[in-house]
Amino acid sequence: MSPASNRSNAQFSTGPRTEEGKARSSQNALKHGLTAQQLVIKPEEQEAFEQLQAHYQAEIDPRGALQQTLFDELVAAAWNLRRVHILQAGIDLLDPLSDRLARHHTRFERTFHRALKALQSLQTEARLHAMLPPRVRLKTPFLAAPLVIAKRSQQRDQEHGYDPGRFNRQSAPAAA
Repeated sequence: MSPASNRSNAQFSTGPRTEEGKARSSQNALKHGLTAQQLVIKPEEQEAFEQLQAHYQAEIDPRGALQQTLFDELVAAAWNLRRVHILQAGIDLLDPLSDRLARHHTRFERTFHRALKALQSLQTEARLHAMLPPRVRLKTPFLAAPLVIAKRSQQRDQEHGYDPGRFNRQSAPAAA
């Protein structure tokens, strides 16, 4: 079709004319909200979302910007998983939408578990970082992994012949 015929045909397609029609038309792309750039929360679902968020907040207790970012990702994935379950309950398994919903479910589930694992790791590392001796803690960047540091320190000590256990063995009474 040529550009001139497209312009000619466009004269007959003017779109909705009433405010109601325009409002309805503006929602054409929003079928289920699972592919939206922003998290979709309908006004009637706001309270349920806030309860979900509060429950996760109390249980996870994110600290700092990194944890909060991962927490937000986790909550969004949990919310969308809930929406997928509701949509799946309302359709026939033979419906073509069923396959798409299954793909969305898998994607949100993966996002949820990835964010949860990253949060667990950050919180574990933060706890271990706090347990480091003060002189070491001050020299150790927060995102450094204390377990890795400890393992490398042990490896270095072994390579240089230092045996931290020998002091404990010397001071312990000999077995009879």
